[in-house]
Amino acid sequence: MHVNKDRVVEVLGQLVSIPSVNPGFPGGTGEEAVADYVSRFFMRLGLERIEQELERGRRNVIGILPGPAGSGTLLLEAHMDTVQTEGMTIDPFGAAIRNGRLYGRGACDTKASLAAMLAAVETLVLRGIVPPVAVHLAAVVDEEIRYKGVSAIADEIKGGRLRYDAAIVGEPTQLDLIVAHKGCVRFHIDAEGEACHSSTPHLGANAIEGMMGAIAYLQREAELHYAPAAHPLVGPPTHCVSMIQGGVAPNTVPGSCRITIDRRTVPGEEPMEVWGQLKERVESLEPSVSGVRYVVREPFLIDYAMEVALDEPIVDCLRHSRDARAPGRRTIGATYGSDASKLVRVGVPAVVFGPGNLEQAHTKDEWVDLDEVATASDILLQTIMTFKKTPGPLNVS
Repeated sequence: MHVNKDRVVEVLGQLVSIPSVNPGFPGGTGEEAVADYVSRFFMRLGLERIEQELERGRRNVIGILPGPAGSGTLLLEAHMDTVQTEGMTIDPFGAAIRNGRLYGRGACDTKASLAAMLAAVETLVLRGIVPPVAVHLAAVVDEEIRYKGVSAIADEIKGGRLRYDAAIVGEPTQLDLIVAHKGCVRFHIDAEGEACHSSTPHLGANAIEGMMGAIAYLQREAELHYAPAAHPLVGPPTHCVSMIQGGVAPNTVPGSCRITIDRRTVPGEEPMEVWGQLKERVESLEPSVSGVRYVVREPFLIDYAMEVALDEPIVDCLRHSRDARAPGRRTIGATYGSDASKLVRVGVPAVVFGPGNLEQAHTKDEWVDLDEVATASDILLQTIMTFKKTPGPLNVS
């Protein structure tokens, strides 16, 4: 059984033509128009749906494809939001097709995954096929910034109002299976000094120069501790000094300086523990400039690393379905994060999978290969038809 490729392409084109830039980015429209499209899609198929309004104009839409009583439930999840369109060299919402590719913002990340999921479910409904397991297809908001969409679903799972035996999270993986990925903790470090006139620098404490000591310490931390903590699938932890702010005028010794740290965690590391250890060490450093002190601020974003066992039923089932249609693809880890970690955190085994190359995500001419999108839809269809309920209760931590 196959999904009609022309139909997959049609759905993808319709999704890409609808702006859904995350409102946290410049020109952000929000996801409401795509949520309307998905809701109408399920209504036309006669499927019940759950709509979770998280804030005005932003809601998750979950379509429900029933299975036999007691069959368990498989979650398909993909986000509706995209990044900004500034700097693009193509019409971001034109959904132009050239040389087997569809172009537009979100084509790769991750409306291709959403289209593949929608077309797979539609195929089953239109053919009158009841799958051996119930399927919930969730189109969610806010993956690109704060994960509000999947977090709302995770809260429902934790509260016992939703239950899933497994999940497939759509992201551009080139049909590889991602069974582990990194998390992150982002926070600021402030160097607090004393401002004065730049003609008498000895009367002040230069916070920018003082910050050099904290940066040097972080470099030593990486050299000493990251490699031994490497994970076999995702590699070692990393950090990046991603922003720096300081100074008020060319003729003033800066009294403050701030750096932003993006610390990537590996499975087994807890973000708050990582942050707490760094806070203790950095704030106890002897600053490189007398009169400067370091203050490590509370994290402004936390996400979790995740890992699922290779013998999880969803991993085995999806891998077999994939290998039958796209042999030679891999089962690997990733250095980025996804919605999957929030589901794993509440006891749902989740695999990241979808069409598209991550290198095309967020680019000035974002595109996705249409053959790959159609293949992904076929793989999802086969997975739905062969997945079996996980025996016993799930362990929710």
